[in-house]
Amino acid sequence: MTLKILHEKYSKLIDRKELELEVTFDKSTPSNLEIKKEIASKLKTKEDLVAVKNIHQLFGLKKARIIAYVYNKEEQVKRLEAKKEKKKKEEKKK
Repeated sequence: MTLKILHEKYSKLIDRKELELEVTFDKSTPSNLEIKKEIASKLKTKEDLVAVKNIHQLFGLKKARIIAYVYNKEEQVKRLEAKKEKKKKEEKKK
């Protein structure tokens, strides 16, 4: 799996990097966890500070476009991402 950063933007207000990436893979589309690990290793940061938002599979190709956020502090991850994760878990239960 190879990861390429297409666009990187720093948001001062939220204190995070907003990334648009392209991943090329051999088998099936990688999971959020696999992509999270790959981004963390490429940017030399902790996996806990990375949030994968979207994985858009390009039809017919072994490529996907990814939108991810990399935070500077764990407090912000908990504050901003925890609410969204709770919503997803509640929706899956229904």
